[in-house]
Amino acid sequence: MSRIDINEIYTLFEEIKELIKSKEGNNTEVKEIELPDLSAITALSDKLDRTIEQVSKPISTEHRHVFSFASSKTFIGVIVLGVMCILSLFTVIYKQKEADSLKDNDLKYRYIHMMGEATPSLLISLDSIFKYNTNSVKDIRKDVVSYEKAVVERAKRLEKARIKELEAEKLREGMDL
Repeated sequence: MSRIDINEIYTLFEEIKELIKSKEGNNTEVKEIELPDLSAITALSDKLDRTIEQVSKPISTEHRHVFSFASSKTFIGVIVLGVMCILSLFTVIYKQKEADSLKDNDLKYRYIHMMGEATPSLLISLDSIFKYNTNSVKDIRKDVVSYEKAVVERAKRLEKARIKELEAEKLREGMDL
């Protein structure tokens, strides 16, 4: 592959420029210009075509993740993650038992409120019922819920009666004027 010197190209352009000037000035005969060897340009063009073909080919990339216990960081990470999962599981179980206990205590309080008094014998019997007899707990829950509904209904009726009494009082005042 031969290289074309920049000076040769510059000289070639100068000759072309002179020929154009001379042709414009007068119609004299045109010298024949010796062209340089263009095989280098052809070789570069072929090389450029091959490069474009290589670049346009799709490239496949494979990503591989390897978890090996030979690496101490991976091993320690897996152990720590497992310990955290186990601790989370025990915490959830403990909190669930605590929440169940609070639900039972809430129901005991509502039952005592329904009964109107809290005697030591009532408290002892409630504790034994909640500890050993789950069917009785369901009955107590039904009784408490029905009692609370009755209290809400009674409050609504009392409020309606109070509103009607206020309206009647306003009507009496209006008639007295």
